[in-house]
Amino acid sequence: MIPVASCCLCPPRPPSRISLAYLSTLQTITDPNSSTMMRSPVSFLLSAAIFVAAISGASAFASPPSFVSAQRAGISKNGGVAVQMSEELSQETGEATQARIKDLVDTKPVLLFMKGSKLFPQCGFSNTACQILQTFGIEFETVDILADEAVRSGVKEFSQWPTIPQLYVAGEFVGGSDIMIEMYQSGELGEMIEKAKADMM
Repeated sequence: MIPVASCCLCPPRPPSRISLAYLSTLQTITDPNSSTMMRSPVSFLLSAAIFVAAISGASAFASPPSFVSAQRAGISKNGGVAVQMSEELSQETGEATQARIKDLVDTKPVLLFMKGSKLFPQCGFSNTACQILQTFGIEFETVDILADEAVRSGVKEFSQWPTIPQLYVAGEFVGGSDIMIEMYQSGELGEMIEKAKADMM
C-alpha cells in the first residue's frame, strides 16, 4: 500500500463516502478479473457520477456541464468570437440580428461562420474550411453558430446561402467549404487572402 503524505500540522482525515465510492469504482474497473476492465473512460466517469448521485441523493445530471453553461453564456474559451446568449438576445428581432451579423462581417477582415471554432471544429466541413485558411498563415476569426440560434438562421438569410460554414473576406461573402476548396485549388482564394493581409497591415 502506498503511504499517503499528510501535513504535519493537521491530523489525517478519514476518506469520505464519495472517495470510497470513487476508489471502489476504480478498483472494479482496473481489476484484471473484472468483466468491466475494458470499460471506456466515459463509462468510468458515468459510473463515478452515478455513485456520487446515489450518495448525495441528488441527480448528477440535473444541470449541464460548466463548459455548456459557458457556451450559453457566450464566454469564448475556444478561440472563437464570443456570442452572447442572454434573455435579451433570445427575444432579438430579425433586423437586430442582421445588424449584429453585418457588424461582425464589417469589422473582421477574415471571418468564418462555422460549427464550433478553429480550435474545436464540430463538423467535417467546418474543419476543412479552417484547415484551408490555416495554410495561408493569416489570423482569422470564427463565430460558433451552435452557440446562437439567431445567428445560425440569420447568417443564412444575410448571405442568401443555405449551409454552414460561410467565409467572408474583407466584408465579401466567399462561400462554403466546397467553394473554398475550388478557389484554393485555382489560387483565387489565395489572392483574396493576400489582399486581406495587406489591408490588415
